[in-house]
Amino acid sequence: MIKVGIVGGTGKLGKDIIKLLSDQTDILIGAVVARKGNPFVGNDLGSLIDGLFPNILIEDNIPDSINKCDIYIDCTSAEAMMSNYDAYRLANKPVIIATTGFNAEDIERLSTLSSSIPIVICPNFSIGVFKFLKLIKLAATEFGMNSDIDIFEYHHKYKKDKPSGTAIAIAHSIKDTGLEDPINIHSVRSGNIIGEHSVMFTTNDNERIEIAHKIYSREGFSKGVIETIKWISSKQAGLYGIEDIFE
Repeated sequence: MIKVGIVGGTGKLGKDIIKLLSDQTDILIGAVVARKGNPFVGNDLGSLIDGLFPNILIEDNIPDSINKCDIYIDCTSAEAMMSNYDAYRLANKPVIIATTGFNAEDIERLSTLSSSIPIVICPNFSIGVFKFLKLIKLAATEFGMNSDIDIFEYHHKYKKDKPSGTAIAIAHSIKDTGLEDPINIHSVRSGNIIGEHSVMFTTNDNERIEIAHKIYSREGFSKGVIETIKWISSKQAGLYGIEDIFE
């Protein structure tokens, strides 16, 4: 049995993950942590999410939840995640980072923390996105040298960071093939779009190759969330990415 602490559990992604885990028999919600001052702190989880888990109180302090959790999923923001850095160090439990927007200094600090605990940075739980990145690498190898390269990403209007973590991962995948900038990234925030990414290679021979990935429901993330929880629970200390989980 794996007990999971959801940090940022009152937000959009956090609530989605809680709902997903509600019908799991080998993964339990150990704790839900929100920021200090959050109006739901002190209330039972059932008051927030369709009557689910009425015996779990929403907390505002990670250290108080340490004995209730085997791993943590952080669904907050880059800034909030880094403010919880010392709490995660104290907890000494695996951490799944489900947010984006980290700068180079943040990544360096997370790398330092990963010398003592397993950390996976997973900006997108979709297994399809992992396959998509592999296709992008192939296309970049075949067409990238003589092409203009554009990445397009579309998300709901409440998503704060631009570009998305997945768009950045796409750019890194392209650069891994030896190609350099310019790689243009175009971001759109509108409506309730869950997540769409595409890459366009426009060649000098008046041809265009496009590869796209679209999520039509947040259930598309479900298998990836479960796989990631089970995967990291048995890993040694280190900094991991989506490619380590789904390879």
